[in-house]
Amino acid sequence: MRNCGRGFTLIELLVVVAIIALLIAILLPSLSRAREQSRNAVCMSNMRQVGLGFYYYGEDYHGAPPPNRLRAAPGAPPGGTPPDYRDSDWWYYAHMVPRYIPGNEMSQTNAAFSGVFRCPSDPEAGRAYSMNIFASDYPSDRPFASAYTRGTPFNPFKVSDAHQYLLLGEAHAVFTDALNPGLYGTRYIIGHEGSSMYRKFIKVEERGDDPSRVYHGYIDFTKHRDTANFLLADLHIQTFPRSQIVEPSPDNPALWVSTLKVRWSPDDPTFNLPTPP
Repeated sequence: MRNCGRGFTLIELLVVVAIIALLIAILLPSLSRAREQSRNAVCMSNMRQVGLGFYYYGEDYHGAPPPNRLRAAPGAPPGGTPPDYRDSDWWYYAHMVPRYIPGNEMSQTNAAFSGVFRCPSDPEAGRAYSMNIFASDYPSDRPFASAYTRGTPFNPFKVSDAHQYLLLGEAHAVFTDALNPGLYGTRYIIGHEGSSMYRKFIKVEERGDDPSRVYHGYIDFTKHRDTANFLLADLHIQTFPRSQIVEPSPDNPALWVSTLKVRWSPDDPTFNLPTPP
């Protein structure tokens, strides 16, 4: 007599499929969070490596941080770091901070692109980080191309309470690059505009080469689930949600201020003015 194996009934198959679908629905959010935590860990590691480049630069330049950008000196030779510099010397140009960070690709302007300058949570950003303009207190005989407004510059290598002051922030990538099609780069500085600390974090409009890429705020809170990583001047990195960086004013809940957990400049308390959201 031939044995006939019993197959699954339609109802049994549907039950199995329903159980598998339920398990997937339960596990997917956890897997998504795990992937984001992994990407965030890489982002923090990249920021720290860039920060180390700042400090290695300072060791070679008598404890002075890199300038955010320098104007040309009269008679200066082409290329080189201060005092032998020319126009368009941004801190992320190959011969400045990136020379202390191996393995980075370059843009059409010889600025760092890719490598540790990227955040894996922002795949369109070839450069995802920008320098706090106030963290570039350079000798007065080296003129800045970008002026300070509403704040006081400081030397991140020598400031007291360095753990409070921003060195690098996760910024919006808004500028295209000819050598890296489909990728965008951040501007070289953040924090130079804004009538209040709240505006510096949230309300400044960023426009780049692509009219469709318009953002508000210097700090990009969209990459890591409404949080952002901050590299402070003592080289430690902290992740803050937006709600811990800005808050309703205690005097008027309709207006917003900075919590001062992260500071752009020693003058921040002076400019922490209540601002409409």
